[in-house]
Amino acid sequence: MIMTFDIPSDVQDSVASISGLDIRVALFLRHEAQLESVRRQRQSAEARAIAERAVKQAGSDQSAGFDFDLSFEELRRQHQAITSKL
Repeated sequence: MIMTFDIPSDVQDSVASISGLDIRVALFLRHEAQLESVRRQRQSAEARAIAERAVKQAGSDQSAGFDFDLSFEELRRQHQAITSKL
């Protein structure tokens, strides 16, 4: 199988002189395929769909300017305020 994909120019420049890169990429892809097979066996289709939606939503939120660090800090403050009263 032949795969074609874009490689950013800065990456092209830094990997151009690596000998055996084709073999390394093939090994990496083989490893990723094995990991994906394990993931599919361990996780239900529903769980994978939920995770995929969450990743897409997080990307969308981040693109819209949502600050995850600020949000987490606010959640931490609220949690601390509640638990300090217990």
